[in-house]
Amino acid sequence: MRPRRYTRIPDAFLRRMLFVRALIASGTIALAAGACHAQSLTPAWVELGEDGKVFARIVVEAPQDCPAIQIDGASKPMTLRPNMPDGLRPACEAEIPAGAKSASVNSRPLALPKMNPTEVIALGDTGCRIKGRQIQACNDPTLWPFREVASSAAGENPNLIIHVGDYLYRESPCPENSQTQCGGSPAGYDWAAWNADFFEPAANLLSAVPWAFTRGNHEDCERAWQGWFYYLDPRPWDGKCQQFSPVYVVRLGSFQLVMLDSSGISENIVAEQQLGILVKQITSLQVKDAWLATHHPFWGFYPDKRSGRPEPTTVVLEEAWNKADPKNIGVILSGHIHLFEYISLDHGRPPQIVAGDGGTQMDVPIEISLKGTTLRGATVSGNRIKERFGYTLLTKEGKNWHLELKDWHRKVLMTCTVPESSEGCQSAGE
Repeated sequence: MRPRRYTRIPDAFLRRMLFVRALIASGTIALAAGACHAQSLTPAWVELGEDGKVFARIVVEAPQDCPAIQIDGASKPMTLRPNMPDGLRPACEAEIPAGAKSASVNSRPLALPKMNPTEVIALGDTGCRIKGRQIQACNDPTLWPFREVASSAAGENPNLIIHVGDYLYRESPCPENSQTQCGGSPAGYDWAAWNADFFEPAANLLSAVPWAFTRGNHEDCERAWQGWFYYLDPRPWDGKCQQFSPVYVVRLGSFQLVMLDSSGISENIVAEQQLGILVKQITSLQVKDAWLATHHPFWGFYPDKRSGRPEPTTVVLEEAWNKADPKNIGVILSGHIHLFEYISLDHGRPPQIVAGDGGTQMDVPIEISLKGTTLRGATVSGNRIKERFGYTLLTKEGKNWHLELKDWHRKVLMTCTVPESSEGCQSAGE
């Protein structure tokens, strides 16, 4: 028998191979890992459902591309979310059991929820508006800065993101005479539009923090409802549109967050059927010192086009509050108005935070004070309004929360103590 001959591998080559293996093991070589998962169209994200339920989701190229999820070292396949609408791409999902210590998808760790979160970010109204003559410069990051807002928010390392609704604004094709502003933009309610307006610019933030998603009026039954129910609603879905989804409560230890669907309400009238649904949902709540997230503000204002005077935005919500008379809501988080607003009222009503400044074309701010304005038995005791793109960071401090309104450069624009009166807020430089 001929003796075996071995080829000696050069020491330099071995050192290079060991170095590469170390980089891969540590996750430093992201491109090499990403190449193995090219069928994934988004990073996997974590979203919160009712009563402590937690889900992982990911959007993929084709149904057979659903990856496995590793939970505390055990692997199981993610399942295809049923009833995929035409024009969208498949979503895969898996429930993460309570008490799980770690989870990952495609070798990327997932951000698991923290009990009793102490740092929470609220943002909303994030898409780029293209509808008829309303053209936002989607190609200019200073005029549509959602990507920068999301990246800056991720840099805060919060425990929770609350999106207060309105994700998709690219409803019309970019006009020929506006190609500089929005040329190349998709339009409609399909995957391309969802990806351009939300998933792609939000990717860093999407994978970094657990999310609670609120449905906006841009996701009502006349608009982008299919993508909302398929991608973002945390509950099982039968493929049909619900005008008002059932209310539910996110619970993270003693932290409670009521998720109320106001996407389909009529803003300037009290529609009796809608009022009945809202009152029933609000009175059904069994919570203590909870936050309430809903797209339309309970106490929000816009300037009347003729007089310029402040007018309430959603009278049906005001009336629903009067009839239900809830006692255990500490703060309300909303969007819809494309500004930051912090509004305080008397008679024990919780303050209203409007975080509609995430990227969509800004509204005209109200220049006069709202103090003394009446809202069905209560009076506005103070208000602060800011017209600047950004996000709202709330940090727990004892029994209260320290609010910082920040722009996409993470510059502090305003500070407040919640739920104390907005009269105590301080703008930058004051």
